[in-house]
Amino acid sequence: MNENTNSPAPWSDRMFKALWVSSAICGIAILAGLTIHGYFMSNRSATNTIAVTGSAKMEVKSDLAKWSASFARRATLSGLKTALAQSNSDTDRIKKFIIDSGISESSITFLPIQSDPIYANQSGGYYGPSQDISGYSIRQEVRVEDADIAKVDALAKNVSKLIDEGIIADYQHTEYYYTKLDALRPELFAAATKDAKTRAEAIAGGTGVKIGALKSARTGVIQVLSPNSTDVSDYGTYDLSTKDKEISATVNVSFELK
Repeated sequence: MNENTNSPAPWSDRMFKALWVSSAICGIAILAGLTIHGYFMSNRSATNTIAVTGSAKMEVKSDLAKWSASFARRATLSGLKTALAQSNSDTDRIKKFIIDSGISESSITFLPIQSDPIYANQSGGYYGPSQDISGYSIRQEVRVEDADIAKVDALAKNVSKLIDEGIIADYQHTEYYYTKLDALRPELFAAATKDAKTRAEAIAGGTGVKIGALKSARTGVIQVLSPNSTDVSDYGTYDLSTKDKEISATVNVSFELK
């Protein structure tokens, strides 16, 4: 008699397959459970905090002014020695003018005299300078730093009087600084953190959730701007053009929700 190929598998084979299927189902169920648990735990962690940015501003007046100016004389090759002597004489007269404006000598700094070559123009119909030096520009730069801003402003305003002595400024400009910025930082960041908490409470208050402990805080850069300016920078800005300044600070803060 031939063997029946359609007869059921032995009991042991069916039992093995059943156990294998059950183990696979249990493994999938455990993996799914762990995945769901991790999702809810991470979601709970993510929603258990609130992150806000707080800011604070303070208006200050500059307490230091810096005035810079440059004076130059031109010299031919044969007249270089004479021009240097004139420049030294100019330095003495500029110094006297500054002191007569009420600035103390300790606030005055003269930089070393600089001589820049002046190149002759090309001949024969060519344009631009040649390699031939026709003379020199003898330049003297002076700087004044003083806490009496009114005196520095008056100095900058009256510098044209030196023209009567044959001394002409190539350029001049005044910059204004606030020197107590480091002492102001803690106060600004504290105010910005307080503002962040107020914002967090306002956001969470509508949902019935309360603000808990501070979880993290990261300070931003300080911005020193002219009043009402929006010219901020990721690296910080320091405006030197105005005596009145607006100093701002930001803090990125996260709070626990409870």
